[in-house]
Amino acid sequence: MDNKKRSVPLRGLGKKINDYRFYVLIVVMLFLGIFARNFFSGFNIKAIFDSTVLYAMLGLGFTVCMIAGHMDLSVGAMANMGAVLTMGMHTLSGKGWAFSIAVALAAGLAVGIINGLLVSKAKIHSFITTLGMQFVLRGAMYIYCGGAEIGDKGDFAFADFLNSRITFLPFSPKVLFILSVVILTAFLMCNTRWGRNIYLIGGSEEMAWLAGIRKDAVVVSVFALSGAACAIGGAIFSICQSSALPNLGEKGISPLLVALAATIIGGTATTGGRGSVWNTYASVFALMIMSNVMTSLSGKYEVQILANGLVLAACVLYETITNYYRSRRIGARALLLEECSRQERV
Repeated sequence: MDNKKRSVPLRGLGKKINDYRFYVLIVVMLFLGIFARNFFSGFNIKAIFDSTVLYAMLGLGFTVCMIAGHMDLSVGAMANMGAVLTMGMHTLSGKGWAFSIAVALAAGLAVGIINGLLVSKAKIHSFITTLGMQFVLRGAMYIYCGGAEIGDKGDFAFADFLNSRITFLPFSPKVLFILSVVILTAFLMCNTRWGRNIYLIGGSEEMAWLAGIRKDAVVVSVFALSGAACAIGGAIFSICQSSALPNLGEKGISPLLVALAATIIGGTATTGGRGSVWNTYASVFALMIMSNVMTSLSGKYEVQILANGLVLAACVLYETITNYYRSRRIGARALLLEECSRQERV
């Protein structure tokens, strides 16, 4: 009995550590940051926050889709589309930033709706649908750009504002905007019927059907949200960089892989029905801290890629083992032997 009483708190502690593993990762990386040169400087902290902008929006879209039981592999391509269209409308067509961002947002919504209709109405698996859309968008952006970079022609006022540091805060206006979007989405997911329907559909489609939920409409809205978030993320990224490329992420770590890693590290279930966009943002922040620390300590980009891969592999392995043992306990009664012996004595 004593051993059982001691094991319960330990299991509870292990579960809490797993549930908040992204915060544990942040604490560990901050500790390692003590040994990195100028890690805690205001400039470096701002740089870490700034690096989360694109990945946070991609992770938001990917997380919402995965909670609904689907995968959106086109998040990186939609962000690239948003970046190219924003810079193209502003530079090549001479339109203002508001019009350019609106065009990118409309395109992201349209692509997301097409993905949702193909998944919900045509019954094509989301993996195949979004994988194909990724190549379609990539080819379309190469044609639009002519395979070349689109650069801004001297209008840097808006970019300077987005990149500037807010007084008394360690981040810029673009980070404040992204945080507002993440918090608003997290609130909608937890406190509205639409958000609860997403969790229910991802957890059990049969239960969602019995509850009278219009599954197809919810799935389309989820992919539309993903398209809009990715397009806005790409638009902000291109404005701050004052340029856009048709091959975003091909020469380094793919934004899709970072979004996928942050989603899984944040605790979103690959089977759907469980997850949080806020946890995904915290995981993006943790990954950016880790990349910064590893680059500062080793000076090698390869170490950064290796660290990201090891953290992702560890989380996937833990989830696999946990799901296996959870499936073995389904329907089991923990005190069955004790109940049987009690009945025999009676």
